[in-house]
Amino acid sequence: MDTWFSSALWPFSTLGWPDSSPVLDQHYPGNVLVTGFDIIFFWVARMMMMGIHFMEKAPFSDIYIHALVRDEKGQKMSKSKGNIIDPLELMDLYGTDALRFTLVAMAAQGRDIKLAEQRVVGYRNFITKLWNAARFGEMNGCSLDAGFDPSECGKVL
Repeated sequence: MDTWFSSALWPFSTLGWPDSSPVLDQHYPGNVLVTGFDIIFFWVARMMMMGIHFMEKAPFSDIYIHALVRDEKGQKMSKSKGNIIDPLELMDLYGTDALRFTLVAMAAQGRDIKLAEQRVVGYRNFITKLWNAARFGEMNGCSLDAGFDPSECGKVL
């Protein structure tokens, strides 16, 4: 069976379809599908078509299309190109929080992420400074006032 065809059935076939079940009734349709734009036609569109055809409902109400993580030159990562960046290696070297912060800091609506190891190093160094500042404050008795209201922080003085 064609991989894209069978994966188009995933939103309901994993829940016991074609039989009716409490699990299928509870979890189909879903709320949000998070995906990259590169598989919209091959997977997402086909999941929508198959869901509507077999279940008479779209499999999810919203689709969140996120950026692709590319190499530092903006090229799609590929084993044959040799430009793969292994996230597990980056986490071992610089920590999970450093990689997370890098990806979040570089994410912008409508723009892919150009990932380079040097960026992870830079953001690791930055969050280490934040961590040290927080520890310094804590060691010196800095704490929030019991009546502190964070919504007040947005008001102009």
